[in-house]
Amino acid sequence: MGYEGALSLLQGLLRQCDGSSGRLALVEGGLASGKTYLLHQFSRYAVETGALLLSGTASRAEQSVPLGVVDQLFRGADLVDALPERAARLIGSADAGDRDGGWSDPLAEPDARSGWMREFCGVLLGLARERTLVIVIDDLQFADSASLRLLLSLQRRMDAARMLLVLGKWHRRRPTLPLFYTELTRQPHESIRLSALTVPDIADLLTGKWGKTAPESVAEEYHELTNGNPLLVHALLDDNASDAGIEDGATPVVGDGYAHAVLAGLHRWDAQLLDVAAAAAVLNERSDPALIGRLLGMRNETAEEIVGILTEAGVLRDCRMRHPLGATTVLENMTPAERSAVHVRAADLLHQQGAPAAEAGRHLLNAEQVPADWAVGVLRTAADQALAADDPGLAVRCLELALSGCTDRKERIAIMHALTGALWRRNPSATLAYLPCLQGAVQDGELHGPDAAAVIRYSLWNGDEDAAARAATALGASADPIDAQTAAELAVSFHWFLGPARGRLSEFGPSGTTHPRDLWADAAQRLTSLWGRGGGEAATTSAEHILRSCQIGETPLEVVAAAVLAVQRGNKPELARTWCDRLMRQAAERGEVTWQAVLSSLAGSIAYRRGDLVNAIRHAEQALALLPEKGWGVLIGQPRATLIVARTARGELREAAEVLQAPVPDSMFGTVFSLPYLRARGQFHLATDRVLAAGRDFQLCGRLMREWDVDVPALIPWRSDLAEVNLRLGRSVEARDLLTQQLERARAADVRVRGISLRVLAAASEPAQRPTLLRQSVECLQAADDRLELSRSLTAFSVVRQQLGEFDRARVLARRAAQVAQAGTTGPAVPAGGDRPVEPPALVGRWHDREKEGRHVLSEAERRVAKLAALGHTNREISQTLYITVSTVDQHLTRVYRKLGITRRTDLPAEHELRKRLSESRGEGATTGLLHAGQDWEELAG
Repeated sequence: MGYEGALSLLQGLLRQCDGSSGRLALVEGGLASGKTYLLHQFSRYAVETGALLLSGTASRAEQSVPLGVVDQLFRGADLVDALPERAARLIGSADAGDRDGGWSDPLAEPDARSGWMREFCGVLLGLARERTLVIVIDDLQFADSASLRLLLSLQRRMDAARMLLVLGKWHRRRPTLPLFYTELTRQPHESIRLSALTVPDIADLLTGKWGKTAPESVAEEYHELTNGNPLLVHALLDDNASDAGIEDGATPVVGDGYAHAVLAGLHRWDAQLLDVAAAAAVLNERSDPALIGRLLGMRNETAEEIVGILTEAGVLRDCRMRHPLGATTVLENMTPAERSAVHVRAADLLHQQGAPAAEAGRHLLNAEQVPADWAVGVLRTAADQALAADDPGLAVRCLELALSGCTDRKERIAIMHALTGALWRRNPSATLAYLPCLQGAVQDGELHGPDAAAVIRYSLWNGDEDAAARAATALGASADPIDAQTAAELAVSFHWFLGPARGRLSEFGPSGTTHPRDLWADAAQRLTSLWGRGGGEAATTSAEHILRSCQIGETPLEVVAAAVLAVQRGNKPELARTWCDRLMRQAAERGEVTWQAVLSSLAGSIAYRRGDLVNAIRHAEQALALLPEKGWGVLIGQPRATLIVARTARGELREAAEVLQAPVPDSMFGTVFSLPYLRARGQFHLATDRVLAAGRDFQLCGRLMREWDVDVPALIPWRSDLAEVNLRLGRSVEARDLLTQQLERARAADVRVRGISLRVLAAASEPAQRPTLLRQSVECLQAADDRLELSRSLTAFSVVRQQLGEFDRARVLARRAAQVAQAGTTGPAVPAGGDRPVEPPALVGRWHDREKEGRHVLSEAERRVAKLAALGHTNREISQTLYITVSTVDQHLTRVYRKLGITRRTDLPAEHELRKRLSESRGEGATTGLLHAGQDWEELAG
């Protein structure tokens, strides 16, 4: 029955009492069902009609006080002074009987001491003769035994009295006083069972609150959150202070009012309800009556009944807290010790039931306890599952707790190793707290194989070369040698950090002849040639196979990074960039922050070597943002170096200086990562005219490279840098010597190094030699796909043409230099893993409409003419070069202009743009070179 119907029924019963006919009404309601509110409202109505009201509320606290409820009836009522005194005397008599043990059974037959009961009944019946008497008692389930006996006695005598007895009690499947209620209901009575609010009821409440009709969908949302519980519904109404909450499709705000209402409702009833709600909040998805019963030491029937009460009250749904805020509120109401104890019991139960370790582990984490040895195993398994699910943060929490509760040394080392691996995935510097112990474990032979190799790699990352060397020596001398693949990967790691000279520390047993040849080990071993010989075709091929077969988080990061570099140095910068993007996406999906940071740093380095300064800066800054400064260890030299050289090349000297001012670890200068940093600092000094400071950095860079046996121009072309310093100081001979050495050391495939060297050599050579050297420089840098260095060589070539009086060709070269430079210095950056950088709109914007229509596709003859025209050749020169007439050249150019949507010769795109657009239109993909080397530049050079 709803509230309005119940109130109307009680009012009708009151009117019937006027005819000298006693009435009994039993009002039942679930948790926070509005029963008390109903009784209060009816009590007010009864007083307004002139009835005499006696009311009281039983409570658990006064359940042992004889006639405690009856005492309330006579206090605060509108009675003559003598009656309260008389009631107090009778209550005293009853109290004396209780002390003698007379009230153990409310249904016991009256004895000689029950005279007070007849006298009490006489008092009440006497009041009913004067005017209608209404007695309202709430929460009868908590009433004391003496009061219950008095009520039964009064009921037997009230048939002819103008009296209405209204008793409110909980509705439970199993009544708390079954014999009492059986006796009470033997006589005629009205039974009122309050029901929850329906969706229309809630819609009416919403409409009444906001003055406009609430959509049914909103009322349904309220009902879904509360199951129609009046207390919770009204709390939600208070949480939603604006009528915007009743717009169609709006979701009600669940706030503090709802949270307080949940807690208030639970506190009103038996303490067991709060315990069950807390257990459901703790167990969450695993919650069911049987498990709750076991968790609380409660009978299954009792747990089922209370779950049913809480479900009906809108607190639970499917044995789980109906809303997360309710669960949070209930748990926060417990003391930390209580919460911890429940979580420990839950973990133990789930472990016994064979639940996944992650579930039991979650409870142990919440308890912040390791109660027994079984918990250590659960936490380790939970950590493994978290890592498999790419959640290293959860794995770290599980392993830290397991370590705190583990006393076995062997197991502690295993946990510590797993913990450092999980920590390294997100912040390598976090491993420092555990490294000394693990390094000792490797040296003592307590860690073997890949586990020991990982400790060595962590040591190298954090700049502890001595500890890495000692651990490697101990591992090599171990009676249990590691497999060939692990040995080869460790060799790559040593080379990655220290170069070939000190990288030989890792050449111990497994790389010898005691193991059969291993395909992966062979591929990894070839990568080490990057540092000693600059790589080669074999290294590039092996690198591509490794990249196709590697697994993020399983293959050592140094091996994967070395493979990307090998692809780049094999003159495949676009492929290297593609691999970086792909691996970064995979690392992000798996939560591998350290991998993301290193790969982003590599992407920045690759972008810089292609002359893409915008994305070089973007990737380097992104890399540095992913890890704390200390987390980079010695590797911080790489992204910092990229930022410095890219900012310097863009003329952003203040920003570059800020990067240089940031400290770097001293241990970095003992690794190969100091080399790009020293070169970057030298280039900054050169750009700011601190020539001697630049020379000092370049000389130190060269000395270290020679000492570490990494004097490979493809890694750091320090000789051309130092040659520029010598030119600034007027030392042309020394500059030429350095450049000659660099050209001799560079492999034929090192076209970028050759292009840079030839440009600087041209500046150090006689004027007559410069055009040839610059032509060769441009050819090499076109093939290298380095826009920055190409623009520098084109600029130098333009200056030489101008000095020779060839002003038209000088202007064409200068314009091409500006276009190429602009593509790298002002082109828009793109997100990691996105498409290639878009060329500057000024160069290609007018092509787009034509391209969409497919009308820009040039014939081979038109392309040849357009290419030479773009390079500055006159129509006559083109006709002589291609052996066609001037008229034919004119016709071809007219069609080229129309197809490309341009109107003049100077709007012709550079050849690399032209070839890219043509190849894309044919579905061939973008090409990697900037221009064809050979005939075109021979013609231009004259």
